[in-house]
Amino acid sequence: MPETPTLTGRVVFQYFYDVGGDIELERIPKQNLAVIERHVPKRARILAPKYEEVGFQPIEVDLEARKIDRHKATIEGHIFPIGVIGINITIEFRKAGFESITKLITLNERQVKVDGAEIDFDELPLGLFKDLVNTIKPAIVYPYPAFELPEIYTLILIAESEPRLNAEDFLTKFRKQTAGLLRGERDWRSLSDKEVKDALQPYLSYSDADIVIVDWYSALISGAVEYTDELVRMIDFARIQLLELKTYDRLLDRRVERAYSSLRTALAGPRMGITWRSRPYGELTRTASELAELRVEVTDFLGDLRNILKLTGEWYLGKLYRVASERFRIADWLALVDKKLNQLQELYAMAMERVDVHRATTLEFLMMLLIIAIVVLEIIMVVKGL
Repeated sequence: MPETPTLTGRVVFQYFYDVGGDIELERIPKQNLAVIERHVPKRARILAPKYEEVGFQPIEVDLEARKIDRHKATIEGHIFPIGVIGINITIEFRKAGFESITKLITLNERQVKVDGAEIDFDELPLGLFKDLVNTIKPAIVYPYPAFELPEIYTLILIAESEPRLNAEDFLTKFRKQTAGLLRGERDWRSLSDKEVKDALQPYLSYSDADIVIVDWYSALISGAVEYTDELVRMIDFARIQLLELKTYDRLLDRRVERAYSSLRTALAGPRMGITWRSRPYGELTRTASELAELRVEVTDFLGDLRNILKLTGEWYLGKLYRVASERFRIADWLALVDKKLNQLQELYAMAMERVDVHRATTLEFLMMLLIIAIVVLEIIMVVKGL
């Protein structure tokens, strides 16, 4: 039986919220926020994180420490220009066993005492998010209906272990305990081999001393202490992608439903008459315009998502991003949104076809009136002998 190790590190509870619009960082009233200035130290290249980010460099804000049950928690807000705010709640642990850390990981599944008040854990980040949104409201542009449910994720960041654990130890000697951490399962002994294999399957290890395991609900990073923030950033990007894809999927569902309703009304309406004054025609024209604008917006957004990072030589970070993307099924969500985008294009084509029919009908009607008017004038002129 291997000696039970003790671990030192921190657990980060992450909550990513969609704000319902883009955020222009230069318009944020920074004087009202405790902005965190990061100074990245120079270091020797091991897996040098040299990459160029596309619109995903956040402003980081100190939201003050809180006491959650008996744990001191540091809280930060991350404001991303794509229209996402992340709330990170970090709790450190020292020389703790697997069971103790698993108990800590499940803290967000129950009620906790925060500064003396009993609340659901999720209420804390939600309240902080709402306060932060109110503070940066002038910086939110191009509004749309926000996706109300947050993307929740947990990071288990291990800096030290006694005795020292290498990457293989997490995958073999303590595989069930590691799977229990990732799944937040206190009774880790009951996990089946299949479930353990599924939890540990997507992992990367640059050296024997470090490992990154990406699961659906959480990720474990051990070793590579100097580069932990860079590794976390890759997982964050994939998680934000997932949130925004869900947002646009929901937005497309709403717009497509409205478009169907408008088209049904227009198709059931009269085909003759001065249609530009009719309510169905006005609704149909607005629908066509909205569909065109939404299609351009979503197409542009998907282009940004597909090119979220322009890696300039850091293949390891690129590999981690791909592992996270595959784990979170980003490709499936992209395909789903693409399918609805094509459906949107078909509806736009139908709407424009109907608009053209209305316009043609109106022009024919006006031409008939003009011809009748000319004939009447000719008759009047003949009768009067002009």
